[in-house]
Amino acid sequence: MKKKIYSILFTLILSAVIFSLQGCQKEHGGLDQIVSDKNHLIPEGTFIQAHLVYNWNDEQWQKELKALKEVGMKYIVFGPVLHTGMDGQMISLYQTPFTGNQNDRYSDLVEQCLKNAQKANFKVFLGLNFHERWWSGDGDEAWLLDQMNIGNTVADELINKYKDRYGDSMYGWYWVWEVANIPELLQQKYKDALVNALNINLTHLHKVTPNMPFMLCPFMNYRIGDAHKYAESWEYIFERTHFQAGDIFAPQDCVGAGGLELRMIPEWFEALGKAVKKKTGLQFWSDAETFEQKYWASAPLNRFVEQLNLTAPYVEKVITFAYSHYYSPNVVNKKFHEAYLYYVKNGKLPDTPQPPPVSEVSGKRTSNILNLTWKAPGDISNVVGFYIYKDGEKIGNIQFAKDDKFESKFTDDNALTGKLHTYEVSTYNSIGKESARIKAQMN
Repeated sequence: MKKKIYSILFTLILSAVIFSLQGCQKEHGGLDQIVSDKNHLIPEGTFIQAHLVYNWNDEQWQKELKALKEVGMKYIVFGPVLHTGMDGQMISLYQTPFTGNQNDRYSDLVEQCLKNAQKANFKVFLGLNFHERWWSGDGDEAWLLDQMNIGNTVADELINKYKDRYGDSMYGWYWVWEVANIPELLQQKYKDALVNALNINLTHLHKVTPNMPFMLCPFMNYRIGDAHKYAESWEYIFERTHFQAGDIFAPQDCVGAGGLELRMIPEWFEALGKAVKKKTGLQFWSDAETFEQKYWASAPLNRFVEQLNLTAPYVEKVITFAYSHYYSPNVVNKKFHEAYLYYVKNGKLPDTPQPPPVSEVSGKRTSNILNLTWKAPGDISNVVGFYIYKDGEKIGNIQFAKDDKFESKFTDDNALTGKLHTYEVSTYNSIGKESARIKAQMN
């Protein structure tokens, strides 16, 4: 009878789990002004997901890589290159027998990524395969190990298709399967299942590509476990897995997703760092989150810089999830990139003034629905969005688009009939400064 060992280990507990570097080198070109020391971490890489780039041409790729290089980046994490949904349908980012050599939704995104990265002198970690069943908790160890073998086959295909042509940019492997600090990870059988899975990939990948580092990015949630127990589990895993010198353990800092609060970063990263040090040659990085998951919006830069400052004493480098998605001037409002570039060059964020407030905030109620409208300030050069508050609690974040377009309205569909609520609206800028809150006049 198959053991359902991985089921809880790899389940994303959605109700509980809500949920990056140091000196840049002059090889980046034009970055002589970048300030770099242990007290001023400069993230060196970003994840890029397929949905962002599926219709990009070479010009768009180069434009993005130029922006990333401008802020000191040299690594891209791209993948998974083979994704399987709960319905068993596979989508690939390259031509592979796994999808009948068909990828109708995407062109050969792997080649596009590697080709453009090589031209711009970037290094790419390729994520192999992933199956959404990982999150469901209905599988067993045999299924998981089979998925690892599929990953090895994917790696062989990628090597045969691209390594000779793009050897400079095809730099490393990313293990897409995210592990959390769930209580079951304290049990030996679950840890052993993870050891067995990792070793299938580690043994093969180090044999066929001995000079390509292997990276994984687990996450944590303080609500379901503590830092020291999590570190002990990883210490057990490290002792039994075939990580080699140069491989990378890069935990997500989990601030954007809500798994950790800022003040918790030192405790968790100190504990995990001690576990990493017991595995000779294993590098300790951080995967810093650039988003605010509650609203799927770009995090204000004061919060992001504080994440970097808090991880700095413990990690060697930082990557981000994900600069290209949440700070790139080609994707979101350019004010984020401009302010972050100032930080990169000066070691501090720009001292911008408090943004101007909104005006004429009004609310109209219909049953349990409250519609808010307001007038934006005339000068929005120091504004990137609006915050909406209900009884003092933030319930909305409307962020400006790349071209400064925005909506000055918000709907609260949970305005209980018979209860009087106070609504307020403020503006905020890219570094997190906020205007005065303006109270809504109710109609």
